[in-house]
Amino acid sequence: MGIFANNNDIKWKPGSSDGFTLIEVIIACGIMVILCVGTLTVFSHASRINTGNNLRAQAQSVLQKEAEFYRSLKFIPGAETALDLPNHRATILQGSAAGVTYTLPQRTSADLKVFNMTATVKNLAVPNTVEETCRFKEITITAVPATAQTGWLANLNTTLTIQRVRGN
Repeated sequence: MGIFANNNDIKWKPGSSDGFTLIEVIIACGIMVILCVGTLTVFSHASRINTGNNLRAQAQSVLQKEAEFYRSLKFIPGAETALDLPNHRATILQGSAAGVTYTLPQRTSADLKVFNMTATVKNLAVPNTVEETCRFKEITITAVPATAQTGWLANLNTTLTIQRVRGN
């Protein structure tokens, strides 16, 4: 005894529909095109977001190295006179109440992206902000990609702000 009781169960009957009609195939193809376009759009968007996040992470890496440089600069007590200033304060750490902006050399990240760097040093001493007596500074370092970016990445400026107090 086989799978079927008799051979009459498996027969092609004229007029029966054994496949898809042309309209069903066209509708299925339309649905597939819509799904593929949606998937590719999401993939493209995710790729752009990942590019931006990678660029931002590289900029933060460069900024962290620059912050460590500023933390290592000489900022110690001195005679608090203009003549003695070079003895207790690094030149690039000198600021003003409005802020002094320094253009720093370009920095290269680990994956060889090049960034233009600037630093603004602002004196925050109270009650005055005379450089010789300043004991508290705010340093803002900005990294901008050296190569022009397109789209939303065109204005990607990554900024790090640190505060520094004079050592006693």
